[in-house]
Amino acid sequence: MSVSVVHRYYHPTHHDHFYTTKSEEIGTTTPGQFGNHGYQYESAAFSVFHYHHHGLAPVYRYWNPGNHDHFYTTNAAEIGTTTVGQSGNHGYSCEGILGYIGQHEFPGAVAVYRYWHEANGDHFYTPNAGEIGTTTVGQHGNHGYKCEGVLGYAYPAEHHVNHVYRYWHEGNHDHFYTTNAAEIGTTQEGAHGNHGYKCEGTGFHIFTHHHQGLVPVYRYYHDHNHDHFYTANAGEIGTTQVGQSGNHGYKCEGDLGYVSAHEFFGSIPVYRYWQEGNKDHFYTTNAAEIGTTHQGHKGNHGYACEGILGYVPRHLFNSINDEEHSQEYLHRRIHDYPYDLDGWFQFLPHLSYRSDHDYLHANIDKPE
Repeated sequence: MSVSVVHRYYHPTHHDHFYTTKSEEIGTTTPGQFGNHGYQYESAAFSVFHYHHHGLAPVYRYWNPGNHDHFYTTNAAEIGTTTVGQSGNHGYSCEGILGYIGQHEFPGAVAVYRYWHEANGDHFYTPNAGEIGTTTVGQHGNHGYKCEGVLGYAYPAEHHVNHVYRYWHEGNHDHFYTTNAAEIGTTQEGAHGNHGYKCEGTGFHIFTHHHQGLVPVYRYYHDHNHDHFYTANAGEIGTTQVGQSGNHGYKCEGDLGYVSAHEFFGSIPVYRYWQEGNKDHFYTTNAAEIGTTHQGHKGNHGYACEGILGYVPRHLFNSINDEEHSQEYLHRRIHDYPYDLDGWFQFLPHLSYRSDHDYLHANIDKPE
């Protein structure tokens, strides 16, 4: 797991806000409860990445014993040192790295604002601009805090990515995708479950919540063709109302989750294919399964490429995409994305579970 939640604490005597991914430092994550060193837990603040990756910057953590203030910044020059234990500018000593954060906006991310309280000598960080009431640099807001800009961009604390399970119905020649394992009743690769569907493993992962840069993926079903269809373009079928039929005989079954319409660091495309003979839509992040990514070109098993559904978070341990376990594939991807290797391997947000399907035959697309 490559992302950790940053917990927020407050020391009422020292007027110090403290942020850490290691809740054991204070010993509690119960809102309102006091823990070690007199700090009271307030909430989960946002998430940070564990490893460096192209587009991410380290968030350095500093401590000033004189005014009892914890300070966090991606600009090491502010304090002048990144050596743990060494003192730098303004009386702050380095305590290491909190984690890594985006320097620019990316799909699913929120801005983490930085504020300063002159009288209390306290730095405060939050993705909720409403807490202070201003995002204008230099302007004072609620509780005496002045905005100092943006620390960076991060996934919110409640950010989640779901497994999208892939199933196959031999009799109906239908590929079905869902985040709700209960619809078919099994996630064991090769096992048969409800409605005659066999599990083919985890297809990819998908965002569960809408954030800037993300679009919903709608799920549809064609009763006559026994085909599940997934698209981020609601205009293709013409309805997003569950139970309502639209163009080409497809009925809306809701949404699968959210994808990005554009590439972002650590993302992978979900390719969409169509088999005219079987009337089956197929979605995969492993282009080798069909052998082409050129729109309109026909590849393996009679499937023609229809383009890209969207971009999703990469996850290397995909039971379906065997090609991605090969050294050849890894070397190719590293060549395509010549960034820090550890960061590339570890780039992947929290995985959680969500649901979606069982109007009988199922649905959707998938991110790696």
